[in-house]
Amino acid sequence: MTWKNFWKKSLGGFVIKNIAVALVLFVLIVVGTFWGINKYTQHGVVEAVPDLRGAYVEEAQIILSRQGLYPQVVDSVYVRDKRLGTIIEQTPQPNATMKRNRPVYLIINSREVRKVPLPEINDYSSRQAAAMLQASGIGVESIEYAPSEYKDLVIDIKYKGESIRPGTPVPEGEAVVLIVGRGLGTEEVVIPKLKGMTLEEARYEVVSSSFILGATYYDRQTGDGETYIIYRQEPPDGKIAPSGTKIDVWFTTDYSLLESDDKDTISTSQDEEFF
Repeated sequence: MTWKNFWKKSLGGFVIKNIAVALVLFVLIVVGTFWGINKYTQHGVVEAVPDLRGAYVEEAQIILSRQGLYPQVVDSVYVRDKRLGTIIEQTPQPNATMKRNRPVYLIINSREVRKVPLPEINDYSSRQAAAMLQASGIGVESIEYAPSEYKDLVIDIKYKGESIRPGTPVPEGEAVVLIVGRGLGTEEVVIPKLKGMTLEEARYEVVSSSFILGATYYDRQTGDGETYIIYRQEPPDGKIAPSGTKIDVWFTTDYSLLESDDKDTISTSQDEEFF
């Protein structure tokens, strides 16, 4: 049997021929697969990661796009001495190498200043109050003195010209003005009438008259939409007192109490809540 007949007519030739074809196809598939993987993964093609710290995300997107990379923000924190909205950390680190079409993970500084609640510093010395404010991230712009029964104690706090109460959110890094008592004044002043006023109205009236708003009492819990008003004060209005004297006030949501005289109003009961 000739070789030509062997390949065409014999069983052995048929088997060998098909095995050879299968091997060739197998090799082609393997080579093609590796070639495709290398092309897809861009094997051997890497980019150096630029330093993005201090840049804005929009700037980072332009920089990374030139190298076939893209940014992905994964977290936001607040760092006081960094510009708001800028990148403060990145992964991978600068100058590391990575393949194209991969993300660079970013941590950015918050776009808004963090706000902290004003601590309770009323009736503390100015030195203690300044230390408590500093620990909270709030500075002291200046100290002003006003008549008060208690010398050298904080009697009010102002932020941007307005009196603020403890717990009020203040942007971290901002400064407030401390109003500190210098003792009772020598000036005798008529105590204003606070009956019927809200807390903010009374606070303004008391400060304008060179007095200090003292303790505040509430006779009940307010419901939605209800407003507390003053129905009693001590000392009562019309009396003469040294500037800096504290005026205690009682609040209610029962407007009928405004019709009664202060002398007829009972003193604070056990049910009243002190703030």
